[in-house]
Amino acid sequence: MFVSGYVYRLLRARARGLGIRWSGLMVLVDLDLLGPTEQRTLVEIERVRGSTMTVLLQDLERRGWVEREAHEGDARVTRVMVTASGRTELRRAGRLLRDHLDAELSGLPGKVLRDVAAALKPLSSALMQKSAGAG
Repeated sequence: MFVSGYVYRLLRARARGLGIRWSGLMVLVDLDLLGPTEQRTLVEIERVRGSTMTVLLQDLERRGWVEREAHEGDARVTRVMVTASGRTELRRAGRLLRDHLDAELSGLPGKVLRDVAAALKPLSSALMQKSAGAG
């Protein structure tokens, strides 16, 4: 747990250094994985207040990374989509964060890294299924 907390803080700080909020990066990941998603679903997945998500999405929209559209029948329902520019930024940030993490972990033996990666696959799958089911 301490290791995962360390890695999380390390990557979060690095993302901040790239000029992107961690929560914004996570929303881009959600949208990339799930496709167009209702704003309230993103609120549930990211466990933030609706007003917090609105401000976050306004920032991402200003940067051209997401688009929002109101539901035809109910203007209170907003669907959010990642743009091509948002996907490009997500890939760029992902590469930079992976490179940074690789540098931090470079001293570990390859077998240890492979074992950790193998152990995390089922957890990652379970979390993705749970997130997809929340929508």
